[in-house]
Amino acid sequence: MKVASGMLIFLSIALLVGGCDSSQYQIVTGPDGALYRFDRKTGALSIVMEGKKAVRLVKPQESEVVKYQDKLSPEKPINWRESKCPGKNLKARVETVWRENNLCYKISVYPYKSLEKIFAKKKQDYMYSLMKPGFIIELVDRDGFLVKEIKVNLWSMTKVDTDELVLNSQMNCTEQSYRSIGGYVIKWVLERDMIEDEKDDFIKSSSIRSER
Repeated sequence: MKVASGMLIFLSIALLVGGCDSSQYQIVTGPDGALYRFDRKTGALSIVMEGKKAVRLVKPQESEVVKYQDKLSPEKPINWRESKCPGKNLKARVETVWRENNLCYKISVYPYKSLEKIFAKKKQDYMYSLMKPGFIIELVDRDGFLVKEIKVNLWSMTKVDTDELVLNSQMNCTEQSYRSIGGYVIKWVLERDMIEDEKDDFIKSSSIRSER
């Protein structure tokens, strides 16, 4: 009777949180006994029921959109200024170039030591290793409208040297779309309490234009 009652509660929560789009969300039970909602599209992991008492949803940390007048030239690679995870000792850098109808990009995050707890949890928790912690890079035009979106999973990045993770890839993009890019903004989809806090003065993350 208790098993049936517990299953009914679990299904009720799953329907409430997942809504109609069952293909996007998945309800899982963590090793701590809490219920989590996993968003397959963004990789976000939200606590649905913690200790069977409190309900707490975690949203990605978003940065501001800033307008720029400059336009990209597809003829040469662009090394954009770095962006920082708000309040944390974690930075990201983006390099782009356009070739043969493809937007080629190289994304770096550092220092690695700020992510050590996350990778340690991956080794210890099989359920967590199936998730997609990381961040979303939105390439926007000078008016702040989305041009291209790049979803980055930390597990797909390669560690180089001793203190940096890198992802080198590409996506389809017309020359016109590439030329319209005026900046980028990052949405961090990471557990903030597992990232090293920033020791120096905090510089707010925002849309970044290239140094040209």
